[in-house]
Amino acid sequence: MNLDRSTDRLASFLEINQHLSDVYRVPAVEGNALDRAKLREGGILADAMPTYTDGALGCALSHLAQWNLAATSGGFVTIAEDDAIFHDQFEALAEKVVASLPADWDIIQWGWNFDSILAFDLLPGISNSVAVFDQAKLRDNIPAFMRLPITPVAFRLQRSLGTVCQSISPAGAAKLLKHCLPIRPMEVFYPVLNRSLQNTGIDNMMNDLYPQINAYVSLPPLVVTKNDHGASTVQGNG
Repeated sequence: MNLDRSTDRLASFLEINQHLSDVYRVPAVEGNALDRAKLREGGILADAMPTYTDGALGCALSHLAQWNLAATSGGFVTIAEDDAIFHDQFEALAEKVVASLPADWDIIQWGWNFDSILAFDLLPGISNSVAVFDQAKLRDNIPAFMRLPITPVAFRLQRSLGTVCQSISPAGAAKLLKHCLPIRPMEVFYPVLNRSLQNTGIDNMMNDLYPQINAYVSLPPLVVTKNDHGASTVQGNG
């Protein structure tokens, strides 16, 4: 997903991910062009949602549009934002991970923001786990990540921030649409942070649903993002 005006981000994405064999660009939604009153009338927003920046609202609607397509696709779709950086062996490794999932899987996150926690079931039914990461060191070692020999494994997902890249089944897309519409105020508890966060983006709403569906995460990640807030089209109102 890529905003029409973000030609530099698209060029960067295509350059660093030129090893991917099948990439289709989808125009993202311009948040600053949205009429929140009309979105409320249409049942997209429950209220004006001041906790969402224009960029966050555009991001949310961009994902909702792709979930609508995924719900009727007949197969799973992989959605990536334009700051996603894919492992050199993403396609072969992701295929193996998806093949390991149960037939009724809903979503698998291939990456997340490294400036917050990841909560997952390391020992299903026995113990949840929470991991923290070094975002600065990741940013300094992107080429090494892309070449790193890894054997990813899928774990049940509880919490992850960011929507850099995920694969979603038709059933999973339908569940996400049902849960995330209308976009509304809510709070979601995050372990280790030991507090609840307000709904400031679509990833918060997704986190509220993960424990109730067949959501998974790849460890290690197969996709990363520098998560550069200064260049973000979500953090601000641009």
